[in-house]
Amino acid sequence: MSRSRSPRRINAVDRTFDILELLREHDGATVTELAEAIDLSTGTVHTYLSTLADRGYVRQRGDEYHVGLFVLPLGEYVRTQSPVYEAAKPVLDDLAEDTGEAAHLVVESHGREIPLYERFGTEAVGEALYEEIKGYPRRNLHCSAAGKAILAHVGPDRRATMLDDYEFAERTTHTTTDRSTLETELDAIEDRGFARNDEEQIRGLRAVGAPVQHEGRVRGAISLSAPTSRLQGERFESTLPRRIVQAANVVEINLQTA
Repeated sequence: MSRSRSPRRINAVDRTFDILELLREHDGATVTELAEAIDLSTGTVHTYLSTLADRGYVRQRGDEYHVGLFVLPLGEYVRTQSPVYEAAKPVLDDLAEDTGEAAHLVVESHGREIPLYERFGTEAVGEALYEEIKGYPRRNLHCSAAGKAILAHVGPDRRATMLDDYEFAERTTHTTTDRSTLETELDAIEDRGFARNDEEQIRGLRAVGAPVQHEGRVRGAISLSAPTSRLQGERFESTLPRRIVQAANVVEINLQTA
């Protein structure tokens, strides 16, 4: 998210989250490494770290500091308070069990894709990779099935605002990095109600996604990913898309009856 859009900011809060995000990104760092990364003195960084450690949000291992355990309850609280998580979890569990593949619930915040829940079936691949990347809000909306399903259904004004501030990172050689091309695809996705990811995010993996909408807003999307060897032909073109759309509809009904 661009910081320039907010005229009033507290620098100390910015620095605190800079430190936490760097610790997460690098799986730990020393005081010197953090000071160099955020252009502060080592003494100032040490004071930040000591304060965070006292609160349990940072822990020290030798010379390195890491994200602390007190961050975990906050994340779990946010997730369990999400109506779409509660509505989608049993649906994704069934989807993963029935297909044997990986089922995902994705939401969008500040133009980034956040996996809210994932369930891996008995034949699912890429679990280690998904576990590695799920802690990082990523600008993947343009190249994931769930992300494109969300972009296609947020409405024209919101979509334009998001894409104005977007980075079209090339994840693979199949990734669409041209805005006009993506917008044409998003219009088609909006018409048919589901999106495909054809090796656009991870080589060798395809996915199908559908939006979850409630009270006139898109609340997230669910998707199913599988190797190209198992997700091709009619299964990729129609069978699983129908299944994903049906599953998304069940989630929407669950939201209405919650």
